Amino acid sequence: LTASLPAVVLAIECALGLFPRRPRASCAAAPPYIVLMPAHDEARGIAPVIAAILAELRPCDRLVVVVHNCTDATAAVARGLGAMVVERDDPSRRGKGHALEFGRDFIAAAPSLRSARVVTVVDADCIPAAGALATIAAAAFERRAVVQGAYLMAPPHEADAMVRVSCFAFLVKNLVRQAGLHRLAGMALLQGSGMAFPRSVFAEKRWATGSLVEDLDMGLDLLLSGQSVVFAQDARFISGASSRHGTRGQRRRWEHGMLQTAFRHVPKLLAAATRRKRGGLVLMALDLLIPPTVLLLVALALATLLVALTDGIGGLLVTVASAQALLATALFAAWRREARGILPPASLWQVPRYVLWKIPLLLQFVTRRERAWVRTERDR
Repeated sequence: LTASLPAVVLAIECALGLFPRRPRASCAAAPPYIVLMPAHDEARGIAPVIAAILAELRPCDRLVVVVHNCTDATAAVARGLGAMVVERDDPSRRGKGHALEFGRDFIAAAPSLRSARVVTVVDADCIPAAGALATIAAAAFERRAVVQGAYLMAPPHEADAMVRVSCFAFLVKNLVRQAGLHRLAGMALLQGSGMAFPRSVFAEKRWATGSLVEDLDMGLDLLLSGQSVVFAQDARFISGASSRHGTRGQRRRWEHGMLQTAFRHVPKLLAAATRRKRGGLVLMALDLLIPPTVLLLVALALATLLVALTDGIGGLLVTVASAQALLATALFAAWRREARGILPPASLWQVPRYVLWKIPLLLQFVTRRERAWVRTERDR
């Protein structure tokens, strides 16, 4: 039953996330906004991202690039393209959270940025789709909420099947499940890039938490404080996937961080839901209790074997088998609807191999837990 409940919750989220949506009502025009981009040694790949962002900005909007502990020409490239650049060299403060705090302080002190009403955050390897920045800025201002766009990974043309399966898993979590969770609970999780904050909210937050998944932690803290966090499904932000080696390190960091976050925040969410009578926080806690999909699949397989050996063909076996069938159907529907381009049918045979590839990463949560931020290797 412990293995079956997260599988059923995941299947429900996927089903709701894939359910046809009503046509979106037109949003008001975006207020003046800032795009804040933390960058660490991104000289080789930052140019197309800056060009794509500047193409979306109006004269009242600004792009601020925080060049943080860089040893390459990131600052020169960004300035040459027309971005506003602020540099910081402090090796004792590493990681995205420290870069965002430095950017926050710069924004607060810069006279030319006083008119901005919203601050958006976009990673230096993440290209916004047309209209995505204006969409999340308008939603943040109009709804007085923190807004998360759909942050996705795109495999390069020559990517192997393992990287493609990882991109599919990323899509399920960041698009399909987010859409389902938002429809179910009216809340969303922050995912690191493609985020928009009302300026007052951004100015008050402490970013440098030391967490491996500081954005996820901050989004949960915002929900616990009563702040609204919503999902803008149509605003897409696309990062290129890294190599298989880089993907391995990235997935280890994310999933170890997410497991740590679940241990810390589930009790807080349940306590706040009871205290404030907010059912959405219970649903958010249930979402956090869903382990990484590979771990869930292994748990279901072991549960099926255990029940078959101890109880035979009975109610428990039917329960576990039904949970497996629901989950398999939901994941297949997500692939068919959203991911056939990134994971062609010819690559599906690699899914079992991906499961075997991921198991050691999850076991390292016990044997060699990831504890420090490490920049993800890029494919350029």
